[in-house]
Amino acid sequence: MEAASRPRRRPYRQIPHTADLAWRIWGKNLPELFENAGRALSATLTDIRSVRRRETRQVSLESSDREALLVDWLNHLLYLSDIDGFLGRDFQVASLTAERLEAKVEGEIFDPSRHPSKTAVKAATFHKLAIVPELDGWRATVVLDL
Repeated sequence: MEAASRPRRRPYRQIPHTADLAWRIWGKNLPELFENAGRALSATLTDIRSVRRRETRQVSLESSDREALLVDWLNHLLYLSDIDGFLGRDFQVASLTAERLEAKVEGEIFDPSRHPSKTAVKAATFHKLAIVPELDGWRATVVLDL
C-alpha cells in the first residue's frame, strides 16, 4: 500500500494508566505533535466539538528542552482554562525549536450550558514523558495528573 493511500491514524489516543490519565500522541512533524497534544488536552476537558472559534490567544514559551516545552505547553493551556476559562479548539504552532514555541490557539470561554465538563486536570507531568521519532513522524507519551 502506498503511503499516499494509507489511512491516516487518529492524532491521539488514551492509553491505560493506573491512577492518572495518559495520552499517546502522534504528528507528522514536531509542530503537529504539539498541536495534537493541545487537542488531546482539550478533548480531556470537554467535548472539543462543542468549542467554537471565537477568540484567539497567542502563546510564547521557552523551556530547557523539547520535553519540558511540551509539558509547559500543556500546562499553559491548562492555565488559560483555569484562570481565564478559555478552551482551545484549534492549535497552530507557528515556530518550534527545542527550547521555544510560538503558537496561536483559537477557542472560546467556557460555557457550562454548551461545554460538558469531562475530566478535571491538575497538570501535565514528566512521569513517563517521551517524545520519540518514528518512521512516519513523531510520537509522544504524556501523563496528566487528575
